Amino acid sequence: MIHNLNITDTEYAELAAQGYDPNLELELIELGEPQQQARKLTRIVGLVKNKPPETDEEWEQFMEVWEEP
Repeated sequence: MIHNLNITDTEYAELAAQGYDPNLELELIELGEPQQQARKLTRIVGLVKNKPPETDEEWEQFMEVWEEP
């Protein structure tokens, strides 16, 4: 099933490269999270699901997502 995630193909590709899981985002939305918060949480999970951030670049990327409103 295809869901409208309100992102472009390019944005999706960038998120997917960071471990983004659209199914998790949709589950969070179904549980009542606002879409913006669901995307933020999904991105954070994607960034740390395989290993914690180790390099300065990984930490910078993580903190950038963490500090998003």
